[in-house]
Amino acid sequence: MIFCSDNLILAGFILISLLLIKGPNFQYYWFIFNGIWIHLYLDGTVGYWQQHQWLFQKYSELDLRYPLKEPTLMTISAIEFYIMGPLCVWIALRIKYQKNEILTNYLIGLTSAIQIMGTIFFVSNEWSRDFKDVCQQGCFTFTFANIFYFWIFFVAANPVWIIVPFQQIITSYNNLKKQFDTQKSKKA
Repeated sequence: MIFCSDNLILAGFILISLLLIKGPNFQYYWFIFNGIWIHLYLDGTVGYWQQHQWLFQKYSELDLRYPLKEPTLMTISAIEFYIMGPLCVWIALRIKYQKNEILTNYLIGLTSAIQIMGTIFFVSNEWSRDFKDVCQQGCFTFTFANIFYFWIFFVAANPVWIIVPFQQIITSYNNLKKQFDTQKSKKA
């Protein structure tokens, strides 16, 4: 049925995304994409709230911790939905409308550090469980499902949420340093 709750939720996220699509730079797109699609929709609505049954089934195939509601994973998903999603959208809007660049850069650093820690906890929790929830047939069996879900979505994708946030921290640090150096030179 076209008007089921799953489709209405997805339509709402698509509509919000289309309204916010035009932005000034990569930083804006990184935060708006992560805020709306990764944190609020996928990890929050699908992973935490377990809505959109088809996607939740795919999440469950990727990682058995989702249907089990494993506490560490649910905590990370809740933080992503309630804290990271709104923070990322707020940062993106601050970037787009050039609001108080000093506060924006502090928020970028803080949010990026939380993102890195969440990714480390997400991966290390599964590592401590001997990857039993993401490698159901063994990590070195090369079936299509294992290559797709484990090697692409778990191994290759998770470093993105460490590398890019780390780069964002460096960028925000350099922006803050430049702003404070400019303020010092104006006073001198």
